[in-house]
Amino acid sequence: MTLESSIALVNKPIEDVFNQLSKASTYERLMPEEASFRLTDEAHFSFKLGGMPAISLKLARKTPVSQIVLAADSGNIPFELFANFAQDSGQTQVQLVFEGALNPMMQMMVKKPLTQFLEALIGNLKQL
Repeated sequence: MTLESSIALVNKPIEDVFNQLSKASTYERLMPEEASFRLTDEAHFSFKLGGMPAISLKLARKTPVSQIVLAADSGNIPFELFANFAQDSGQTQVQLVFEGALNPMMQMMVKKPLTQFLEALIGNLKQL
């Protein structure tokens, strides 16, 4: 299953946005207010929303100023969250893309909340 967020325009140079999102601690500021966040180190963090189990992520790969990949650090469902960057007239465009191996029943259950979560993260990116 692949889900794409809308595109956020951040009024900072692409290098600044990329460097901030390369640190796990930055994601605490991007989380929805109701999320509980736990930083393990600058490459690993976890968060919990509502009645969902905690989700652990790790910074898996970085392609300088174009993409950061967060991957599931545990759990039964392998997935990745891509942050894709592009420069646009002194601003930075960022789009989040979720890719996960989910069965059709699971897809139906998580599509709406996952889309809302991606949009919350992308909306909070403007605060960087």
